[in-house]
Amino acid sequence: LFMILKLLAFADILAILALIGSSLLPQNIVILMGIYLIIKGLAFVLIGGSFANFFDMTVGFYLIIAAFGITNWIPTVLSILFLGQKAFLSFV
Repeated sequence: LFMILKLLAFADILAILALIGSSLLPQNIVILMGIYLIIKGLAFVLIGGSFANFFDMTVGFYLIIAAFGITNWIPTVLSILFLGQKAFLSFV
């Protein structure tokens, strides 16, 4: 279980990097990270997770939109802060 949390935290960090580099990275990679966040959020919502898992899904949808060049700095910063704090707390 401990290793799974570390793996999910590492994947969240990769999603942060995909969001930051959404204009530079290949579109497929950014979309793949968005799909990962949507699936992870949906899985934990169905298991009975917290409200924060809905934000995972929201960030996933935003990441897919960002892959097509539609971004704004406010949701980007909020998404990075949200995923960053989740990854940090998973590593601690």
